[in-house]
Amino acid sequence: MRTLSALGLLLLLFFSMTAVDARLANSPWPTFHGNAQHTGRSPYDTSHVDGTIEWSFDTGAGIEASVVIGKDGTLYVANHGSVLFAVNPDGTEKWRFQAGAPEYNSEWDITKGILSTPAVAEDGTIYVTSFANYLFAVNSNGTEKWRFTMEVGVDSWSSPVIGLDGTIYVGTARYGGGKGGRLYAINPDGTEKWYSQFMSDVSSNPAIGVDGTIYIGVYTTNKIGYGQVHAFTPQGMGKWIFSLEKWIESSPAIAPDGTIYIGSYIGKLFAINSNGTGKWEFQTGDGISSVPAIGRDGTIYVGSWDNKVYALNPDGTLKWFFETPPAFEGVTSSPAIGADGVIYVGTNGGYFYALYPTGSEKWHFYSQGGGFVSSPAIGKDGTVYIGGWDGKLYAFSGPLVEEVPEVEEVVELIENTSVSVQVVEAPTNNMNTSATVTINVVESKSWFTRFVEWFSSLFS
Repeated sequence: MRTLSALGLLLLLFFSMTAVDARLANSPWPTFHGNAQHTGRSPYDTSHVDGTIEWSFDTGAGIEASVVIGKDGTLYVANHGSVLFAVNPDGTEKWRFQAGAPEYNSEWDITKGILSTPAVAEDGTIYVTSFANYLFAVNSNGTEKWRFTMEVGVDSWSSPVIGLDGTIYVGTARYGGGKGGRLYAINPDGTEKWYSQFMSDVSSNPAIGVDGTIYIGVYTTNKIGYGQVHAFTPQGMGKWIFSLEKWIESSPAIAPDGTIYIGSYIGKLFAINSNGTGKWEFQTGDGISSVPAIGRDGTIYVGSWDNKVYALNPDGTLKWFFETPPAFEGVTSSPAIGADGVIYVGTNGGYFYALYPTGSEKWHFYSQGGGFVSSPAIGKDGTVYIGGWDGKLYAFSGPLVEEVPEVEEVVELIENTSVSVQVVEAPTNNMNTSATVTINVVESKSWFTRFVEWFSSLFS
């Protein structure tokens, strides 16, 4: 009986460790928009970033997918050459993985390869989809781990997201041009867990609430009907459906209170309660494919095709908007927010902006090689990264300010430091000889350290 119990305990420990290794990486920016809730908010300060380009890395083909960051600071970015790159923090190439061949699209007169943003697991595995019609799992050394067959189309930007148990969730395009797209749940070993069938393409990135609920936006028909937001349990059971007037190219972002924010083709930003009921809606001047970012104070930031970046209060009222130069579909990039409150967002017109929380411009960068469709990522040191249509991954930084100890830290240092002063008397026959003063600074030990030493001595 004890043997069986011990075996059961070992098996439980093994599967628990496997789940921990497979879950989303504990890194500065492991998935699209920074976390599984897609809030776009970083815990790292970017106040020193002044728009200086620390380096740029040329991938050789346009970048529409967003960059993510591994635990060791490695950057992962994919381009329309169907190549997944691993880039060192200093901007040098670590490795590259060819995820099939890119395809020419006559509708847009462009060759496309990878549109989806990678996701990084705790064990270093990188997940990414490509026009080769696969979800690839790539080891941290750049070798293929496995591939899962799924349909990927020119209008399917769905990026994988990883649940707490390591399950990978991702949307697909229509099958064979007829059957609708799917939301897949895939085990960490590459086997299918479950899927849900829809009527048309799935462009939206799935997001995961803190309770494990999976949210995704879908078309109901091929860009002629309305859209829907679906909520699923981790087991694949539908919880509720919220209908919108037009189809969805935006993705859900989930606030700490459970509110889901998502934009639609009709130009409205919707706020949906966690039970699937409508909370409020805000009308912009054109369609929204940008994914909202949620500030620490609850402010919602989102871009619109009307060339504006909007800041909305949690009750749906306008806080401010920032207007950018006119361009086709204006602002499709999804904003990222530093811990200092600065908002970073790109435009299809080639501008990359840093905006203060008040809505005024801090700085901007202009790329003559094309616009910024992808979304920024923020590193542990505050460096801001973004990929552009010119095929380059940019790293923006600035001079780091030397940290000054807080007053409380100084007081604690003084209180926990003993100072002994020894004065040696100077010779009386030489008025120019100063006294020798020796100051010995000895850090005092805490009461806990002294207790442990005393307790240990009883057994020595």
